Amino acid sequence: MLKLDTNHLTQLEKKIHTILSKKMDEGENLKIIEAAEICEVSPSKISKLARKLGFDNFKQYKLYFSGRPIELSSQKNSNEIERLKIYLENFDTKLVDDFVSVFNKFNKIIIYGLGPSFISAEYFGYKLATVTNNNITVTQHEDHAALIADEDTLLIVLSVTGKFASFENLFHEIKKKNANIMLLLEEYADTRFSKADYILYLSKFKQDDNLYPFEKTRTIFFIFIEEIIAKLKNMLPEDNEH
Repeated sequence: MLKLDTNHLTQLEKKIHTILSKKMDEGENLKIIEAAEICEVSPSKISKLARKLGFDNFKQYKLYFSGRPIELSSQKNSNEIERLKIYLENFDTKLVDDFVSVFNKFNKIIIYGLGPSFISAEYFGYKLATVTNNNITVTQHEDHAALIADEDTLLIVLSVTGKFASFENLFHEIKKKNANIMLLLEEYADTRFSKADYILYLSKFKQDDNLYPFEKTRTIFFIFIEEIIAKLKNMLPEDNEH
């Protein structure tokens, strides 16, 4: 039996693997729910461990200990699919709550983005209009955003990395109108000197650093948007639902 490479596992994952290895070496045929209960973790954590060790699923992970041949999938998932799986397994619902609590303070919303982020902004604006009565504007033009902003405005800026373009001139003009700013980033960036009032980082799991910002996917934006829409829809009085 080949030795599995566990060097890339977290300490918790190594502990889980050690516990399960002992159980399976003793001949126990565990189901994934039983394995999760023994290790005091969720079934998704067990599934994630199996994939990180190179197996397609928990069933293949079990077969490894039986010594029987394992037929691995001929078509592996892309790195982006694997990243999204991990993101969903670690989805932080508090970010949705934080966004909604800020959003509900303002009647006028301006959503700003560039390139593919603008397309995400257009979709976001369309979906928000279905569940709120807020005045929603989507733009990719700084002058337009600054022109219509006022003290009752929340400017929401979508950006994967925050590095494709500087938003500081836009933020400066928006602040002159006494408006508030929310910076919605997929990846962590150094924002210590940003003029944004609210900054949300959607994911701890970065996309490939070799990609330019405009080449990176916006899938996590769309997942986050749908969760926001679901939250806002649930907050609607029954007789006011669109």
